[in-house]
Amino acid sequence: MAMFCSQLKSPGRALKFANYGHFLNHVIMLVYPTIALTLSDLWSNPYGELLSAFFIGSLIYGFASYPAGWLSDRWSSWGMMAIYLVGTGVATIVTGFSESTTQLILGLSLIGLFASIYHPVGTAFVVRHASNRALDLGRNGAWGTAGLALSAFIAAGLTYLLNWRAAFFVPGGVCLGLGLLFILTTRPIDSNKSETGSITEPRFGDILVPHLVRVLLVMTVTVLVVGLFTQAFTTGLPNLYDNTMSFLVKIFDWDDSVSRTLSSAFVSAVILFGALGQIIGGALSSRYSPKTVYIGMFVFILPLTLISSGLEGFPLVFVGALMMIAVTGCLPAENCILVHFAPSEWHGRLFSLKFVVGLGGGSAALLANGYIFDKTEGFFWFFSFLALMSLIVIIGGLLLPKIRNEEMKTAALAE
Repeated sequence: MAMFCSQLKSPGRALKFANYGHFLNHVIMLVYPTIALTLSDLWSNPYGELLSAFFIGSLIYGFASYPAGWLSDRWSSWGMMAIYLVGTGVATIVTGFSESTTQLILGLSLIGLFASIYHPVGTAFVVRHASNRALDLGRNGAWGTAGLALSAFIAAGLTYLLNWRAAFFVPGGVCLGLGLLFILTTRPIDSNKSETGSITEPRFGDILVPHLVRVLLVMTVTVLVVGLFTQAFTTGLPNLYDNTMSFLVKIFDWDDSVSRTLSSAFVSAVILFGALGQIIGGALSSRYSPKTVYIGMFVFILPLTLISSGLEGFPLVFVGALMMIAVTGCLPAENCILVHFAPSEWHGRLFSLKFVVGLGGGSAALLANGYIFDKTEGFFWFFSFLALMSLIVIIGGLLLPKIRNEEMKTAALAE
């Protein structure tokens, strides 16, 4: 079957669609943890149970990315991009009509299925149409981080101004509109050749060497744990800040909706520091050993997790920003480690698998958060879970082979 690639009338337009799609991907995938706070007041379900309703959707979001990339390579990247935008938009709008947790689970699962298409397909769009690959990948990553950061604020703001259903309807409508615009203003062309005019098939023998097997085994564990840490931290922030900002509610006599909007603004501010973290991590990984940077980020995080359970209010927001910088700062180092040890023809597939493990397996953090928030008081066990994840990454990093290559000053790959 012939393979296709997308050819737009201008590279700039291709990059715009990829960037906007990345922004919407993270907005839509993370509006629900904030919406769940409102639903816990409106419905009879506890917050932890409602948060766990997103588990299947998050699991699909991670694991379906590999077959999405496979279809893109063997059918049409343009077609998959169109399906992503239109499908995610429709699924998000449909989820907004939910009347029960069962309907929510089905809707969120559908969102996860269509949203899983973006990363393997959208990143290829950026690489194919970039005039400056490193710069354009960085910009694309910044759009994704902005979506991640603003998702909670968008959800809380729309809920406050309209209702919780609008937090699904508006992003879903924008995504659907962007998809229709993409279909109307772009066109695919046939192409079954790589940039070099041929396709190199990876061979399993190339990765079945002792040092690489060791790296892959260790990185499978650490990538999973980093995914658990990241998803636990980002999905736990709305509930964390909603509770710890209670002193402001008492001082100004605010109602719950105003308080929730404020706490969501702090969540957005903290996650936005993730963009700075990627820049810092990339710069450090191009100058020092990525292994050292990888371990160092979690050595920095570990004491922060231990002191956070005793903080509240603005000090907790500040420490949260530092933790977000570090956890995103480890991602360029993680990518550099894989690139350093793996044969080049395996890079694409390994990064697809990395996304499956990190986001698919990391979705179990939703279940952990749901259990912790419903069964325990305060946030001691929440931060203890994060501390345990940090310790595992540090131990795993120490088990990696040394990176002596003096040429590790290449630019870190964008997440």
